[in-house]
Amino acid sequence: MKSFQRISSNIIFFIQVLLVFLLFFQDKVFLPAWLQTFGRMHPMMLHFPIGLLGMSFLLWIIKKKIDEHSFNTIFLFSLQLTALAASLTALMGFFLSKEEGYDSSTLFVHKTSGVLLSFFCSALLLLFQYFSEKKKLFTASIITSSVLLLIAGDFGATLTHGKGYVWQPLRKEDDTKEEKITDSSSLFSAAIRPVLKTKCFSCHNERKAKGELIMTSEEKIIAGGKNGPIWIAGDALKSHIIQNINLGEDEKKHMPPKGKPQLSPEEIQLLYSWIQSGADLKKKLKDYSEADSLKILATKFIQLPKEEGEQEKKYSFAEVSTATIEKINDPFCDLSPLSQKSPALQANFFVREKFNRKKLEELLKVKEQLVILDLGNMPVTDADIKTISKFANLEKLILNNSEITNNAFEELKQLKKLRLLSVAGTKIDKNAGPVIARLDSLKEIFIWNTKITASDATNLQQQYKKINFNTGYIPDEKEILALTPPELKNESFVLAPNEKVELKHHIPGVLLRFTTDGTMPDSTASTTFTSPFTINGFTIVKARATKAGWYSSPVVEYSFFQKGIQPQKAELINPTNERHRGDGATTLIDGKKGTPENTNDEAWLGFREQPFSAMFYFDQPPSVNSISISYDINVPAFLMPPVEVEVWGGNEKTKMKMLKKINPLSVTKEEMNAVRVEGLKIDIPASNYKCYKVVAKNILKLPPWHPGKGEKGWVFIDEVFFN
Repeated sequence: MKSFQRISSNIIFFIQVLLVFLLFFQDKVFLPAWLQTFGRMHPMMLHFPIGLLGMSFLLWIIKKKIDEHSFNTIFLFSLQLTALAASLTALMGFFLSKEEGYDSSTLFVHKTSGVLLSFFCSALLLLFQYFSEKKKLFTASIITSSVLLLIAGDFGATLTHGKGYVWQPLRKEDDTKEEKITDSSSLFSAAIRPVLKTKCFSCHNERKAKGELIMTSEEKIIAGGKNGPIWIAGDALKSHIIQNINLGEDEKKHMPPKGKPQLSPEEIQLLYSWIQSGADLKKKLKDYSEADSLKILATKFIQLPKEEGEQEKKYSFAEVSTATIEKINDPFCDLSPLSQKSPALQANFFVREKFNRKKLEELLKVKEQLVILDLGNMPVTDADIKTISKFANLEKLILNNSEITNNAFEELKQLKKLRLLSVAGTKIDKNAGPVIARLDSLKEIFIWNTKITASDATNLQQQYKKINFNTGYIPDEKEILALTPPELKNESFVLAPNEKVELKHHIPGVLLRFTTDGTMPDSTASTTFTSPFTINGFTIVKARATKAGWYSSPVVEYSFFQKGIQPQKAELINPTNERHRGDGATTLIDGKKGTPENTNDEAWLGFREQPFSAMFYFDQPPSVNSISISYDINVPAFLMPPVEVEVWGGNEKTKMKMLKKINPLSVTKEEMNAVRVEGLKIDIPASNYKCYKVVAKNILKLPPWHPGKGEKGWVFIDEVFFN
């Protein structure tokens, strides 16, 4: 016991002297990484002096009920631990205070009261050891220490949770009162701000502004932080907020930080869609079309305003279990309740290339409850409408830019409760009018960018007045508009040997110019798309749309892979990162492509701790001339091209020789926001082996221009092809 007292007293004295020194020279203090880690243990350590001081205070109050010898032993030990814990906590707190993002005045009070508390706890120990007879002085000192503890704790809570956090429940006024959402509220205040408040405000407020970013007001969020604005209107993938959200939780810049409540996939999709649509902070809810996919997403997070006297619609069908909804949900199909207390459901599909008709059929499990279905930009055909027509209670259906024709409306007649239908960008024409009119409950149909002209729409409106034929924005004849980029008819980027690439555009008379050699397509000289064409191995197709009287479209880029020869088996030599395992080695030969922006897509295998290294086996040795690797480039998320690739061949796993080693081109500073699927075609000497090994090494130190400079990069691979 005496040894412990002697050692702890020396440690306490050393820390007290160090704290005084650090306080006087705090502007010149620079902390190494290991001390920063020590400082971040402050929130964990601070519970010890709180509990120990409270216990000591209680022991002092009931000391007369304990025999003197036992009390002195226990109380001295308690004070020793309290002083040691308070000193260590104050030191850790000082180290933590060197990090950015805290309100200076609040931090000063918290830091000062914390250091004073450690001094008072040490003084309590000395008073009891050497002046135990001065009980009034000791009582005053322990009360003062308790008051300092409350002050330090209150200001600490303010730094972490905001002003007045501890005492807020005792106040009569409601400091958390939010704007009442009405039809005139902006979508930002109704849906976006609540998400930011829940997941971001605790670290980015007036009292604690990490990265010099405050998000509690529109003006300050627009101003951004030390890295500039957090979003780029119309370009979500280049926006800091989306990039940081998409980083792995273990990454330093991932937001929210690991251990704090993370954004749900639906919240991420809402933020992404809002930024992509222009990040308009002022646009009102009533100014969005009912068919707008952003408004449909937002309705999951807000209770949409009702007209005067209108009650929330009641549904008689039963509620679906949460387990059923979760089983249907995946990254490309989101099923959720229409509102918190409603049994009605809405489903939204994402990523055209990932559209799965089986998922549409799976929704039949909730066919009674589904009232909103958004299939915008999905390759839905007339044949799929037979499935859709089984959702008897469907009220809103979005089929924008799908493959449907006039024939689809014959099946849609079965939807007796359909009020809103959006078929913008489809192949329908004016001949669909009579069938549309027979959709008994239909109130509004969106038909812009179809073969229905403005005059056709006017005639249809006059004939069928119960339906609003919405043609959207009609430009002035003298106005020059930009074309949208070409689209693909192909549903997959992995092509069979005889499968061809086919481009399309929704506007008649458009010329599609394309290249396959990596160059940018010229609006006048590049090859014109006239019929589907074949590719040879990995190919990048770049295309743009042109038409007289229009501005050329932006260039769009598609990466295609040739399926080639299928190995009978794949085997991982090095394990993946535990968070990006996909379906193991089978992932490499299943023909399923990953999406570049979704690092959690199960089609990807992620490697960081060790290089990618895998074996591929054939029952009969095929003739192989090239091997193509499909990998993900997501520079903001640390996903980089491999720095070195090796290909080995042989008839036995233990007897192989190197066939080729190459060093792919890396990305440059100009591509620091690049997000895309990339391919690498490796030509090898014609060979006939039963076994092939492919090694792709990840970058060990990210370049100086990268935000994560010096850290390891990732290699994400989804497929390996043999041709």
